[in-house]
Parts: sequence; structure tokens; C-alpha cells
Amino acid sequence: MSVRAVVCVLAVAFTLSGAFAAEPLRDDATGLAVLPPDGYKAERAEGDARYAVVFAVQKADEAETGCKIAFQAAPQNAGLTQPEINAFTQKKEWTELIRATLSLRYDVASVMPFEQGGLAGAAVVADFKATEGEPKTAELRSYLVLIDTPKGRTTVVCVGDKAGFDARKPEFEAIARAVSPPR
Repeated sequence: MSVRAVVCVLAVAFTLSGAFAAEPLRDDATGLAVLPPDGYKAERAEGDARYAVVFAVQKADEAETGCKIAFQAAPQNAGLTQPEINAFTQKKEWTELIRATLSLRYDVASVMPFEQGGLAGAAVVADFKATEGEPKTAELRSYLVLIDTPKGRTTVVCVGDKAGFDARKPEFEAIARAVSPPR
């Protein structure tokens, strides 16, 4: 068998077994990037006007669950250094601000520090508040990560079923850690 034939056979075998790693996704205009964990795919998604870019990171068979990663420019951060931003995220005021903001839509269970690659932020576990006409939201739990840089805020929002959330949370954390916020 020729080398070329062996390479083709191996490529088909890897494709069928799902052994190839997920493809990275990067927005050149902002610098936001993600390298999803194996078993996940990343693609551009629609967002609202607040966000310069939004990515969806999901398993192939998901529709209602998975993660959205978004970047929102924050010109007010431009005069700050990353160490100044990181220091603020360690203060009680930061935690209270995150909790108060998210409490408009969620019942916040926890707000914990989140650090990655010299960037500090917050990791939040929260349940959607009950809304009339949306009974499915009562079955869902969210894992959110917020990281600010001098360029703006990167937000990761992962949603899973409450019943399987504890088992799924490490996957959501891996997705959050696979994000490279704009610097």
C-alpha cells in the first residue's frame, strides 16, 4: 500500500471515530477566539447590537443547551491596565455588581473568582427566574464567566439541564478556559 493510500485510510478512520480536534474560531476584527474542547463545534451566532461578535459552542446534537461567547467593546476600560482591572474584580463591589446585574434575570447561586492567563473575572452559577409562558427555563441552569480587559468584556454563558448540570459543569468550565478574550 502506498504512503498516500495509508494517509487516506487513516484520515477516513480518524474522521469516522471523531478523533479530530475541534476547529478554532477567531474574529479578526476584535481578536475574540475560542478553541472548543473535543466533541464541541464553534460557529458564529447572531447576537444583539450590544455585541461586536457572538460565537456558539455546542455539541453536534444540541439545540437548547451549550454555550454562547460574546464580546462587548468597553471604551471606558481603555484607560485602565489589566492589573487595575484584575484588582477591581477581586473587590467585594465587583461581586455585588455582578450579582445585582444578573439578578434581574437570574436567581444567582454563586459568584466565584475566575482567573485565566493573567485575566481575572467572575464565574457564576445561576438559574433563570421563572417567566410566564416559558416553562422550560425552570429546567435549566447557567454557568456564566465574565472577563474584562482594556478592550471590553467577554462573556461566556453556558446553559444545561438542571438534572445533569453538575456532571456537565466541568465541560462548561473547559469551554470558558478555551476562550481567548481580546486584549
